Formats: sequence, C-alpha cells, structure tokens
Amino acid sequence: MLSLSSLTKKPEKQIILGVGSVIYTSLYGLGRGVIFHIHGQQRPETIKTLGGGVIVSGGNAHFDIVHECGKFSKRLPESILRGVQWEILDEKMDADEIRRLCLYAEEEDARRKREEEEQTARFNAEVERLRSAPEYGHLEQGECSSGKLAAKNIRKELKKSFKGVKFSVRNPHYGSVDVCWQDGPRCEKVDAIINKYKDGHFNAMEDIYEYSSSPFNTVYGSAKYPDSSRTFSDAMIEKAIAKVISDYHLDYETAPTAEDLNKGNLWSEKREVFHHGLQSKIYSVLSEME
Repeated sequence: MLSLSSLTKKPEKQIILGVGSVIYTSLYGLGRGVIFHIHGQQRPETIKTLGGGVIVSGGNAHFDIVHECGKFSKRLPESILRGVQWEILDEKMDADEIRRLCLYAEEEDARRKREEEEQTARFNAEVERLRSAPEYGHLEQGECSSGKLAAKNIRKELKKSFKGVKFSVRNPHYGSVDVCWQDGPRCEKVDAIINKYKDGHFNAMEDIYEYSSSPFNTVYGSAKYPDSSRTFSDAMIEKAIAKVISDYHLDYETAPTAEDLNKGNLWSEKREVFHHGLQSKIYSVLSEME
C-alpha cells in the first residue's frame, strides 16, 4: 500500500531562473513567454509535488512574465511556474527582445481595455433604447434571472404574435421556462421569441453553464433554460399522413391513422423513399405544418 510520503517527492533538478528565461504553458492559450522581473528569492529546493503534480507547494519567489501572444502573467508563484502545467525551456531572450514583447503586450492590453469599454458603452446604450422601445411597450421590465419575469413576458409576446393559439407557459424551476402548445405555429417561430430571454448556454465540454447576458434580457428578464414543446392533434396528424401518402404515391388498403402514430406503430413501416420509417417521415412533415 502506498503511503502519502511516497507520493511526495522533490524534483530531481531545479535550476535557478533569471530574467530572460523562456517558459511555455498551454493554459489560457498563453503559449511561450519570458521572465522579465523576479520578486523575492527563489527556493527551488523547497518545491514538492503530490499526486503526480496535481498539487505543488513550496517556493518563495514570484515571477512577472510577458507572453508572445501579447499578455502578461504578473506575480506568478514559484510553485506554479515549476509545476506540471508550465515548462521551463532551455532558451534565453535578450533585453531588446524582452522590451519589444513588453511594449507589444502593453499595447494589446490597452487595445483590449478600449474594446471592453466600447462594448460596455454599446451594451448600456442598447439597454436604454430597449427601456423605451415602443415594440416592447406591452412587456414588464425588471432585473430577474429566475425565469418568472421571462415567463410573464413570453406569455404576452406569444399571445400578441399568435392570436387564437393557446400556449402553456410555466416557470417550474428556478431559471427555466417551459412553453407548450398544440398545432399552431412551427417551433422555429416560437423559439425566435423565447430564445431572446436565454442568458447563456450549457458548455458540455466543460460541464458548466456559461452566462452571456444580453441587453434584452437585462431589461425584460431572463432564464437559463427556455424550452418549447409542440404537440399535434389527431386532425393535424391525419392531414400529415394524407400528405405523405399523396406525395410518395403510397398504396394502402387501410391507411395509417393518428392512433397508429401515437402508439408508435409506424416506425417499422419502411419504404425505399424513407429509410427511417413512416413514423419519422410523418413527424418531419408535421414539423413544417401550421
């Protein structure tokens, strides 16, 4: 059985770094960089790693690094720089190259700040425009991310846009809005309305929800998960079945019915013109019908 002490080891070789030492990291797309200032006295002999480098401790100095991509890493701890996510290269840069990189990084930093300020100004201007926009005069305003205000406003927008269609708009959980209706408009038309209230997206690669607030949902409410679900009446299903039979010149002694579709009996009904089954083809036709 491995002991904790057996997982803790001191690196075999820890060189003393100096101004001009070149490093590399794949973190945040930083890439290659060079040390241009060192704070404190280095103590590489105190660096220890645990669990294959997952945890690194020790060290004493902090390093200022300028990267070739035009970004700075300021006061990076010695333990981090000597960890598994950073690589110390057997290269040096001279003072002129360091000055050039620092000047470039300062210019890039100033440019990014200007862009952020301009973006913030445009965002705030659009917020103010939306507060008095006549096309949204029937909606309620307020800062609300629970989905409660979004549900109210979605209900109003749908009622105005699709007269005569009965929608169910619910806020069943914090941050979610469920919209359901039968027949009526296609999902794309409803989604064009409800997606304005979405305040981000789920990043499946990193298993996190990434917020991205817009001027619209800042004024009229937001929800993490607005969702639409359309169902079909037997009458519309019968129309779709009739259209498929007519379009593909299908011969039936007894034509399939809405009940057959609802029970899932048509998945195995395949023809050379629709390999995924009659059920799939009917659903495809239904999705385009109004």
